[in-house]
Amino acid sequence: MCQVPTSLADLRMLVAGTPMAAALDYTLAPDHAARVMAVQKSIDFACNSLEANRNALKDLGEDAITLQICQMMKMTGIQAEHDAHVGGHCDIVVRGADSFLWLAEAKIHNSYSWLDKGFKQLSRRYSTGVYGQDHADILVYCFAQNAAGVLETWRQKLHAFHDDVQTENSPCGNPMLFVSKHQHAGSGLVFHTRHKVVALYWEPIDT
Repeated sequence: MCQVPTSLADLRMLVAGTPMAAALDYTLAPDHAARVMAVQKSIDFACNSLEANRNALKDLGEDAITLQICQMMKMTGIQAEHDAHVGGHCDIVVRGADSFLWLAEAKIHNSYSWLDKGFKQLSRRYSTGVYGQDHADILVYCFAQNAAGVLETWRQKLHAFHDDVQTENSPCGNPMLFVSKHQHAGSGLVFHTRHKVVALYWEPIDT
């Protein structure tokens, strides 16, 4: 007989480590920091699914891949919008309670100037940088080999392009992402960007 959870703690235990846990965390988030963490977890689950099915993505463009992420997030109850208008057409927009706004810009890696365009779009076009709207992701769709190496080079290029940007390793120890901080030009507050590479290289040699 299926056990029905009788408390919130039971429910959390039941869905722990799944995309539904991220959705539950988002729904019950008491503040903006908790909402950011929940959205990031949801993004990570969606990107892991893309990586597991990378053989089906080779012929897709940025919008088609990003739309899949939004659809996966929506299926867990997080209303992620694709190409929504927020100071322009942003790739992923999540709105929440208390004027919460989280953004992401996705780029297929073909040059570091292209990735920098995404960073500029987030920091100077789409984001307000005000309280509760001061976190975003850059998603790097990497169809080349050595995604970790691509991310590390991007980190170096980011410093070269923007001398006001500081970076640090992921607090969770994930080598496939890093975070950056800089003063938002509009709000004057610190703007936090998580840079995440999605490893989509697929060239089997067993045929």
